[in-house]
Amino acid sequence: MTACPHRRFSGAPCGGTVLPTGYCSHCGRAEDTPELPALPDNPRDLGPDELLALPQRVPRPPEERLIDPEAPLRITMACSSSECGITFAPPYTEGPVPTEGHCPVCGKPYSYRPELGEGEMLRDQYQIMGPIAHGGQGWVYLARDTHLGDVVAVKGLLNRYEHDGARLADVERQNLVAIRHPRIVQIRDFVARSDADGQVTGGYIVMDDVGDGTLEKVVEETRRGETVLDIEHVAAYGCQILEAFVHLHAGRERVFVYGDMKPSNVVHHEDGVKVIDLGGMREHGQTRPPAHVTPPYMAPETAYLPSPTVAHDLHTVGVTLRELGGWAVDKVPGLGTASFWKVVERAVRTDPGKRFADAREMAGQLRGALREIRALRGKTDPPEPSDYFRPSPQLLGARLGTVPGIEHWLERPRRFRYEPPMAPALDLGAPTPAEIARCLPVPRRYPGDPQTARFEVSSGYDPGQLLDQEDREPRSVEICLHNVRVLLDRNTEDDLNRAQLELDTADSIPGPSAVRRWRLEWHRALLALRSAGLHDDPRQVSEARTHFAQVYLELPGEYAPKLALAYCGERLGDDRAGPSAKELYEAVFARNPAHGGAALGLARLALRAGDRRAALDVLGRVRPGTLDHTVARIASLRIRAARLPGEHDQLPAPADVDAALAELAGLVHQTPGAGEPSLSEDEALRLSTELHEWKLDALRSLDDRPGPAGGNAGRLYVRSLRRMRAAERELRRELESHYRQLAARNRESAAAHEHLVDLLHAIRPQTVF
Repeated sequence: MTACPHRRFSGAPCGGTVLPTGYCSHCGRAEDTPELPALPDNPRDLGPDELLALPQRVPRPPEERLIDPEAPLRITMACSSSECGITFAPPYTEGPVPTEGHCPVCGKPYSYRPELGEGEMLRDQYQIMGPIAHGGQGWVYLARDTHLGDVVAVKGLLNRYEHDGARLADVERQNLVAIRHPRIVQIRDFVARSDADGQVTGGYIVMDDVGDGTLEKVVEETRRGETVLDIEHVAAYGCQILEAFVHLHAGRERVFVYGDMKPSNVVHHEDGVKVIDLGGMREHGQTRPPAHVTPPYMAPETAYLPSPTVAHDLHTVGVTLRELGGWAVDKVPGLGTASFWKVVERAVRTDPGKRFADAREMAGQLRGALREIRALRGKTDPPEPSDYFRPSPQLLGARLGTVPGIEHWLERPRRFRYEPPMAPALDLGAPTPAEIARCLPVPRRYPGDPQTARFEVSSGYDPGQLLDQEDREPRSVEICLHNVRVLLDRNTEDDLNRAQLELDTADSIPGPSAVRRWRLEWHRALLALRSAGLHDDPRQVSEARTHFAQVYLELPGEYAPKLALAYCGERLGDDRAGPSAKELYEAVFARNPAHGGAALGLARLALRAGDRRAALDVLGRVRPGTLDHTVARIASLRIRAARLPGEHDQLPAPADVDAALAELAGLVHQTPGAGEPSLSEDEALRLSTELHEWKLDALRSLDDRPGPAGGNAGRLYVRSLRRMRAAERELRRELESHYRQLAARNRESAAAHEHLVDLLHAIRPQTVF
């Protein structure tokens, strides 16, 4: 046999082999079938235009969905009696098992034939059209509602002699009545079934007909190349399924566990999904009748538990998404679909305590991963606040976009009179470990903490004050974490040790570890960053990155851990085992174009690579009308005119500096609300001085007869003063004027004034006699 020559829409090879019949064993396509049409090259054109949107799917006509009632069953038949309970397989039976008859061991009758035939009427209202499917517990028929004139689905027992048939039907009926949700198929009626003695032996559940477009069928169509399944569709399926599970697990008067989630139990109906087949759903803790589960999807612990749990349900959703995602088109730039797969990985962890706490948490992280995929593809969705982190009030890396203070000139060494003036290279302003620890987003408090309400009262506490545990109240993890942050702000060795004690105390307090585990990891990372700042130890930054990586695994849909990992990666260099700092920054910035911290991080990475244009491009994408936009604009002005750091300093073209200066002139005393930075005259003077210095460097670099580069050669420069071009002479006069104004504004300090005057004299145009 030869390998199938076809490829999936995702670009991966089919993986099947061509059978002697000429068809593939895996995708079912003939060897000579034309190739699939090419997907768009632009990732923006992949997937839906809107968040959580699914393509419209119209059900097939009812007549086309009917199946042959005599077709072989895809189940293992068993005795109707619970006391006997054998399955009709060797050694009890051999060869094909008839669909109805008597148990060879106890003689109990059984019948797996469809109980309802074409044309039969239920309660003089529902005219049966025929069977359309069977599951592990029942036959499903289509019927016409002669009262309302539409088509409905009717579910009856798979084996009419089932010993617990009446109870199974009644449990499903009660569950359907108790659960009403847009993502769950709705019950319309219940028709009881009785035997010859009038004894109720079961019943028929009448439900809305939602078509036959199950997710199992979607996978099958994708496998055959008949439709395109995109990773955005898969995430949208998961979010909508979890909407139903949030409702089931809500914990009002009754908590339900669905039990049997799999692709065949979800229907893509019109532009959304409907969860069907609630025969396996049970009230939490209910053990009788036993719930039906499907082994490939069930959680490992369910094999020895008396009934499925909420953790089991989340596992089945994870396996379902894993199956669907394996067939999806996942062409996504940068970080790609990594966050989506981390959501899936957490849902299917072997230890139920390490899965998501509930369906709401899983849905939130899956939605975040979907938003990230869409953002990386270039799509724009309205921003949503995080349920887990509060944005930091301080911008990390803002030095790059800050007007230099007067100390920028006062800290320079005094220059020899005839030494060629050279401005310092641009300070990229990479945040220090201490700044990272102080300015990262802050975790929101765990709502279940006994002292959370204490923090929500506006006048109830001082954010900078250490708090004590109250003797009469349960110990609070949130008070410990609050104290950790206060102590880390103090930045001394003693406070660092006290912060470690507070963190150890928080770790020792009993509580729901699945909920607060990531909070402890986050603060361990902050502690490591503070230690790195105090001890100048890069190993502590590496330790912080390890803790942040754990938070990313727990909350893959959040951008805060990605931002923290990006800062650590920028300082340490990229870790080949994980995503690069550039990929992480881009994931954050693509999702939130107003996030100046991520934009500045990308700009710094570009500048270190010597790519001035890439740095300007990313800063130009920061959304206008925000505080971060102001920093980005100032950073752009400085970058356009700057000498870039590196082994070989890169100087701008003088024309680029002139353009930056012209733009700067328009930012002085800008009208409030104009959406642009507004600089004071003093700020504009300092920024203009810095830009003029770089312009002088750029002009000198173009001179055919440059002077000595510095050092002791300055004395040789005295004996061979070069002739200045008119442009350089005029620029020196402008710069002399700038220094003079700076000196006039800083007369309070004699030393500062004197230093600025020295700079003035050093830059004054030379005179040749």
